[in-house]
Amino acid sequence: MLKNRIILILVLQGFFSYSQNSLNDSIKLKEVVVSITKIKENIKNSPFAISSKSFSKFQSTAKQFYLSEYIESVPGVFISNDNNFAQDSRISIRGFGSRANFGIRGIKLIVDGVPETTPDGQSQIDNLNLEIIEKIEIIRGTSSSLYGNSSAGVIKIQSISEFEKNFTKIGYALGSNNQEKKQALVGIKSNETFYTFLVSETKGNGYRNFGDFKNSNLNFRVKKNISKDSWLSFNFNIVDSPYSNDPGGLKIEEVNQDREQARKRNLQYNTSEEINHYKASSSFNKKINEQLSFSTYVFISNRNFNGKIPVKNGGAIDLKRKYWGIGGSFLFKSKLKTQIGFDIGNQNDRRKRYNNDIGIIGEQVLDQNEKFTNLGIYLVNNYNLNRFSISSGLRYDTNKVKLEDLFFSDGDSSGNIILSSFNPSLGLNYKLNKKSRIFVNTSSGFETPTLNEFSSSPIGTGFNKNLKSQINMGFELGFSMFDTQKKSNIDIVYFRSITNDEILSYEDEKFPNQKFYNNAGKTERNGIEITGLYTLNRTIISSSYSLGDYVFKEFIENNFNYKGNKIPGIPNDILTLSIEHKTKNKLFFNLNFKNVGTIYANNSNTIKIDDFSTFNFKIGKEFKLSRSIVYPYLIISNVFDKEYFDNIRINAFGGRYYEPAPKRTIFGGIRITL
Repeated sequence: MLKNRIILILVLQGFFSYSQNSLNDSIKLKEVVVSITKIKENIKNSPFAISSKSFSKFQSTAKQFYLSEYIESVPGVFISNDNNFAQDSRISIRGFGSRANFGIRGIKLIVDGVPETTPDGQSQIDNLNLEIIEKIEIIRGTSSSLYGNSSAGVIKIQSISEFEKNFTKIGYALGSNNQEKKQALVGIKSNETFYTFLVSETKGNGYRNFGDFKNSNLNFRVKKNISKDSWLSFNFNIVDSPYSNDPGGLKIEEVNQDREQARKRNLQYNTSEEINHYKASSSFNKKINEQLSFSTYVFISNRNFNGKIPVKNGGAIDLKRKYWGIGGSFLFKSKLKTQIGFDIGNQNDRRKRYNNDIGIIGEQVLDQNEKFTNLGIYLVNNYNLNRFSISSGLRYDTNKVKLEDLFFSDGDSSGNIILSSFNPSLGLNYKLNKKSRIFVNTSSGFETPTLNEFSSSPIGTGFNKNLKSQINMGFELGFSMFDTQKKSNIDIVYFRSITNDEILSYEDEKFPNQKFYNNAGKTERNGIEITGLYTLNRTIISSSYSLGDYVFKEFIENNFNYKGNKIPGIPNDILTLSIEHKTKNKLFFNLNFKNVGTIYANNSNTIKIDDFSTFNFKIGKEFKLSRSIVYPYLIISNVFDKEYFDNIRINAFGGRYYEPAPKRTIFGGIRITL
């Protein structure tokens, strides 16, 4: 009954409210053009559920610790595990990606036009430069016809690349749990060439014991407008994280005893990680004539990872990952816009494992090369006719997975796997009038197991060849109303998807403290998403609401039939509400409310995590001193000291599901623009 009332309130509010951007960036509500659908298009003409958010002003009071600060108000998006930097944030969109044991799965991440997601479908965000994010676009539905493997949702991030004049920005902030942020950003414009240089350091002790971390980041970017019809960009990023400790999951009895404690076994085995990562990329775009343009990208990346998990046998990991990619496309413009393109990706993981002898690296037990290569070819069409807009996509991907066993004392487990997929999409958008539209689309998608998931084999060595790719078919029906003069808007989207062979994580009592993966027979996702905003003078009230039903349709495991059970790790509903105000003398404040619904922790649904609500508060003030701008700010998170869980470890053996979230925290600092 309560859910129905919330939906009704939001729908009524929505007829005079909505926004996709934050206060200072969206106050003018200009026409929003998105490029995440490959062909640039006004968002009102696109027959997909897309969120577009700008952050040029938002950065002044952003903590810049977590990606969730930027996208948690997007409907259908759920982010957990923000405060365990050894595991990284886990992002799911409409439930896809929830299985990730660490990092991101099933969601494609694109940064400055270049894939951040590896060919096998893994993404980490420890090398993401939050400080220079300018814009984020998100496709909330299945998009394999555009981006191939692991594209049940797509997040496209654009960094600062062009500006009117030179600038220097420096910042320092600190807060609860000894969190500290130092940063310096320099922008130089020389004719039509733009240089940006960022250096930052982020560190803290963590809310829980043994949760300390440190991350240093350097980013250099150049964009040159060669002419009015062409541009070239180059980007280089390097990250050094010398330590990120993992306090582990707790039993509920341990949480009640001391929610800040680390799991004793994690302390004994010194569970932690060390990362060194660099990436270099380049993009080029050329308008050949009025009807034809060409674009291309290339990148190379190297990641060294050393980690320990609370397991003796193979519990010390040495992973050296090299991956590169290249892609290009031609765009033909007439009444029918057509883009033809390709993507090539190559990933090579050299994985070694050693025994973890109570925190000390012991005897080697595994040595193998894991390779994943991808070739994708796609065709995208957009056609606008009066009030109608039609979009279609077609993509073929072939993926080759290869294992080369270099540790022969236990035999030779080498082998190959070929995974191919063909994915179409079709969408129709119709403008009812100047202020409203409806759209409908359907699309197919696929997601291969990652190299880590293939190599997490209960037999000990080699790939788990019983693990299959998951295949899904999605459907969306949406309605929008917009009024740029009154600065209001609303989106309502219904979605449904059916997935075969969904990949799930589990733990086996024969191999405690280790994660394995299997396939469910069939799952179904249904839901509705509502977003809205109302602008009154200098105050904006924005809201989003997601309600979903995520269930197993067919799944029998170890003689247990889970048909009708909820998929674990996904909240059934999420509500966000934000009130923002900026006075004439540039005093800014924001009050944010978030409610996350119930979550199940295991396939059997015997462990239920209650819903929780949090309030966060921000305040900042801009001062002009000579030619400089000084911006002090204060952030209070979880204002009412609510006890809840930052992460739930799905299907954890022995009841170790819980990672408690920080209670009230205070964070403040100052940013200076010269």
